[in-house]
Amino acid sequence: MIAPAMLPAAVVFDCDGTLADTESLADQAWTEALADRGYTLTAEDLRAVVGHPYAANLRYFQARVDLGDPEVFRSGLRRRFLALFETDLVLHEDAIEVVRALAAGGVPIGVASSSTHEHVVRVLDHGSLSSAVQVIVGADDVDEHKPRPGPYLAAAAALGVAAVHCTAVEDTGVGVAAARAAGMFTVAVLRDHQTPDDLAAADRVVDRLTLPALSA
Repeated sequence: MIAPAMLPAAVVFDCDGTLADTESLADQAWTEALADRGYTLTAEDLRAVVGHPYAANLRYFQARVDLGDPEVFRSGLRRRFLALFETDLVLHEDAIEVVRALAAGGVPIGVASSSTHEHVVRVLDHGSLSSAVQVIVGADDVDEHKPRPGPYLAAAAALGVAAVHCTAVEDTGVGVAAARAAGMFTVAVLRDHQTPDDLAAADRVVDRLTLPALSA
């Protein structure tokens, strides 16, 4: 166990991809919803939208295919995603271990996500992590979204810890840019949907999250 003096002052995690493998579920839901409208989702599309909030992704695809009524499309996409969430969601074991270890060490923990507040709560509840997290900043909680620093600055403020004393944990280049712009020491974990080059701006890139990796 890492010495208490070496623990970060606070840690702010991204949610999708970092804590849970929701990216694959979202990819499948988007693939099916877009296929219904005659559009084949590509790997380039996925790289372009990963880490961004829904509104930005909707604009991206509206420029490429007629999605019809935006509310009808979103409702159908949400139904597909929630069905997959209930049956197929998996949280990353390394993230669960680190969150629980931080909580046991008394480290304040936040989540800054490009998804909605409600979605983050659902993920944390699924992984029995809700009691470990003090602050959630979802896309609907702030006006400024990743890759801008707003979500991370809001999380740090709510935790009562200066952003420059926080560690951020991310899994996308968009998220890394946001955390770095907030002044946080940023650890990027390699998941299936990004490459080391995508995460090169992070202070540290790891294949697996560990407690020692979070210390500057």
